[in-house]
Amino acid sequence: MPSKFRVRYLFRPLVELIARGLNKIGITANIATIIMLSFAVLSFISLVFFANLLFFGILIFLCGIFDGIDGAIARINNKSSQGGAFFDSTMDRMSELVIFLALLLFCFEDLLWNLIDMKLVIFISFFCSLMISYSRARGENFFKKKKGDFDIGLMARSERLFYLFITSIIAFFFNFLNEFLFLFMWLVIGTAIFRFLKINKYIKELEN
Repeated sequence: MPSKFRVRYLFRPLVELIARGLNKIGITANIATIIMLSFAVLSFISLVFFANLLFFGILIFLCGIFDGIDGAIARINNKSSQGGAFFDSTMDRMSELVIFLALLLFCFEDLLWNLIDMKLVIFISFFCSLMISYSRARGENFFKKKKGDFDIGLMARSERLFYLFITSIIAFFFNFLNEFLFLFMWLVIGTAIFRFLKINKYIKELEN
C-alpha cells in the first residue's frame, strides 16, 4: 500500500482549489501537464543562465503543484484515461531530466569537501529517481493492482521535488547546496533499494 506520509496530502486542498479554478477557464489535464513541464524548463533557465537558486526553488515548487493539478482536473471531469496517464508519466520524467540537468550544469565544476565530484552525485541521484518511478510502474503493471499502489518509500516524486524546493531556498541564503544534494543522493538510493526489495518480496511470495 502507498505511504501515508506524502507531501501531496499536505498540499491537496491547495491543488484541488487551483484545479477547480483552472477547470472553469477551460484548462485541461494535458494542458496542466504541459504547464508543469514549462515550470521545469523555467527552473532550468533560472539556475543555468541566472544562477538564481531562489527562483529555481520556487519554480520547482510550482512544478510539483501542477504535477498534482493535472490529475485533479482529470478527476473533476471524470476523464482519467490510460493515454492521459501515459502522457503525464512521460512529462514527469522529462521534467526531472530538465531539473537534474540544471543541477548538473550548475554544479559541474564543484567538488564536495574537495573530494566528491558533484557530477557523480547528481547522476546517481537522477538514476535512482528514475528507478524509484520505474519500480512503481513495473510493480503495479506486474500485479495488475492486486497489491495496490506501490508508492512506497520516503522519496517519491513529490518528496523529491519538495526536498529540492526547500534546500534550494535554504542554499540561496546560506549555501550548503552540495551538502544537501549529497544527502539527497543517499535518500533516493535508499528509497530505490527499499522499493526494489519490497516488490521483489511480493514476486517471490507469488511464485511460491
